[in-house]
Amino acid sequence: MFPLPEYPAVLDFFSPEARELVRSSPPLSSLPEEVVERAVERLRWRTGAEMVVGFSLEEVRREVLSFFLMCQGLAAVSYPYSREVRLAGEKTEEGVRYRLYHLFTRGYEGPCLEVIRRYLRVSELGELARRIPRGDLFSVRNSSLKEAGILIPPDPVPPQHQPRFSLPWTDLSPLMKAGKVQLTDLYLVDGKAVVTPYQLWNFFSGLMGLKCEEYVASLCERFSEGKKPPEVLVRVGERISSLLPREAAEAGVRLPRGRLRPEFFPPCVKRALGGVGSGGRNYAITVLLTSFLSHARLPPQGRRVTRIRDLPEGFSAVKEEIIPLIFEAAERCRPPLFTDQPQEKANVYYHLGFGMTTDPRPEDSGRSKWYSPPNCRKISSSAPFLCVPDEVCRDIKNPLTYYYKRLRWEGRRDGVQKGDTGGEEEVLQGGVEQA
Repeated sequence: MFPLPEYPAVLDFFSPEARELVRSSPPLSSLPEEVVERAVERLRWRTGAEMVVGFSLEEVRREVLSFFLMCQGLAAVSYPYSREVRLAGEKTEEGVRYRLYHLFTRGYEGPCLEVIRRYLRVSELGELARRIPRGDLFSVRNSSLKEAGILIPPDPVPPQHQPRFSLPWTDLSPLMKAGKVQLTDLYLVDGKAVVTPYQLWNFFSGLMGLKCEEYVASLCERFSEGKKPPEVLVRVGERISSLLPREAAEAGVRLPRGRLRPEFFPPCVKRALGGVGSGGRNYAITVLLTSFLSHARLPPQGRRVTRIRDLPEGFSAVKEEIIPLIFEAAERCRPPLFTDQPQEKANVYYHLGFGMTTDPRPEDSGRSKWYSPPNCRKISSSAPFLCVPDEVCRDIKNPLTYYYKRLRWEGRRDGVQKGDTGGEEEVLQGGVEQA
């Protein structure tokens, strides 16, 4: 056991221990300044010493509260799967992985396995090891070393890189779905993956990174429904966003600048783009497409913005990319929307924030509200003919979250398959002691 019963919370921020610490803590507005500073600084951690948490209740509580303050701050000013959110997920993954290594070397492997087994059905190899050819065990070992950046096996090989565990490969499906693990890279026996402690740490910490991103996405959806975030969250989120170089913040998801990816649009948006009948044209074109396409192409960059002209390339993107798609979809309607309702052209620009006009200028941006996309509940109630959910929709509450999530998955898969990161600059990343 850990010396402190609450200690599993620093490995699993969504554990019962973590939830109890949050429940028994003061409200956000009265959190100590050291918690606020830790929430910001955790995205700049570069060494293992910064990631280790001692066995005191106050240290554990400070770590858990700073994690949730970081997540909620990002959700208050950013959008799902943005660069800031992805960096938070990466740093969460990095921190949990190093803590597992740190605890492993200090005799706490047993308690760590208890936490890991809440998510992964891990077993000792035992008799299964006798059925595996010795050369294959060496291959698993060498694969683990390679993942740690060790190309020539040392003598002796550290125990964390020796094959010791197995787990059902299906337990890794969330990591596979996100492109963080490839089935072909696993050594399978009877439906189980044979792994080293180091690989097990990678799997578990990867799950924690994903859960961090999903949690922020759920908060973003909540705030997008009109729930105004507390000012303390906005301040923390803006401080975190300011840590990123401007070019990285503008990069957002792994999306080539100036290009939308219709293949990743949610089913409702794809139906609207294809044209709809007279009963739903106004909602599909003016309400859904106008708001979705503009926010998908021009997502906020680390802060809540209310005018398109405040975003780089905002006005040109509207004129050259977004409006043509909207007008083409309107023409596909039955009958074409603008043929018998020409005033809807001005309404489209009104929903984009340019006021009632058919010939907007950059300085018109802000004359009206730039509308956010309706959430899934509103779409299903106002335009049920558009709502034909697929398997991704099941865990989504907003069409933008669907798009960002699909882009995130595809970016990860591309990075694994191509052996690179899509040309994206590594931001605020630093090495830690070799695990």
